[in-house]
Amino acid sequence: MKKIKIFLGGYINSTNAQNLSCLTLAEYIDKNRFEVYALEIYNGNLKRNKIIGVKTFFCFSPFRLSGLLGYFWGISKCDVAFLPRGNMFQYNKMLLRLLNKKSFKTIENVLDDEVLPSVIAVYGSLDAMKEGYSMCDRLYSITHFMKEVNFNRFGIISENKILRLATDTLKFSNPKKQVSSLKQVVFIGNDMIRKGIFDLFSLAQKFPILTFNIVGSGLGRVNVESEIAARELKNVKYFKVLDHKELIDLLSKCELHILPSKSEGFPKVILETAAAGVPSLLYSDYGALEWIKNWETGIVVDSLNEMVDAIQTLINVPGVITRLSEGAISLSSEFDIHKVVKDYEEVIVDLHNS
Repeated sequence: MKKIKIFLGGYINSTNAQNLSCLTLAEYIDKNRFEVYALEIYNGNLKRNKIIGVKTFFCFSPFRLSGLLGYFWGISKCDVAFLPRGNMFQYNKMLLRLLNKKSFKTIENVLDDEVLPSVIAVYGSLDAMKEGYSMCDRLYSITHFMKEVNFNRFGIISENKILRLATDTLKFSNPKKQVSSLKQVVFIGNDMIRKGIFDLFSLAQKFPILTFNIVGSGLGRVNVESEIAARELKNVKYFKVLDHKELIDLLSKCELHILPSKSEGFPKVILETAAAGVPSLLYSDYGALEWIKNWETGIVVDSLNEMVDAIQTLINVPGVITRLSEGAISLSSEFDIHKVVKDYEEVIVDLHNS
């Protein structure tokens, strides 16, 4: 049987949600059925590991030239293109039409007031953003909540089928984790202000008996060390950016992941920590109750005060955190990468045959 040629339009050696989704698909897609093409970039922060069955174009410096060449290479080679990124959308739209290629795209943001300016910055304007999301044959949302909000606010139409986030939970799996009480908390994220770092500092002040571990760069927008010192938080440890092995080691020592962000799409860190047996405490604003069974596979609350109450319950009733840890592992299995990749394969085959 002739293989279907799929172009994954992300830079698989660089850490960005869309790039990592393409990397995961490149690793797990069935190479007996698909011939895979993807991009790499000269300033990527991941090691360039050759993946059997995957051909890549290296986008050299200057990127303004090599980026154009890379997308031309991928789109011209493929039968179906997956284009999750927003950059160069007008150029890619032209190539798709000129070369008569099938394509699909995912939208991974709830377009609320917090994230909208950064998304518009990628596309150039609100109208260009809407055009960018409609450039492919099919657009898929990664949650139902996202689909409804983006349609109601901006008229963005996506398919009824939800394409879940391609997250490699197997790299974080710790099915034998044993949790008996809450002692250590972890916060993970680079865009710390949007992800609620100041709410986390408030929680650390209220619970000096817990250790709060912070991982991420801050993107130069917040000086974490200064903020910790100003608040005299003796129970907060700041690790900056950790490699995968270091992060796995830290997660093995933590019992709870807190993400006090009110603006997200579907944070893949929730699935990664869940696979490690670390449940998440989240705000409800971006539809987390769609995939979290409250107080079974994680905790979803509406306010900082409710976060405080939830943590107090976890401290006072240790059996709850034990059950949540087991539930978190169950949550990660629902998003098993093999199941998710099959959904993408079905979309590719259906598009190819249409």
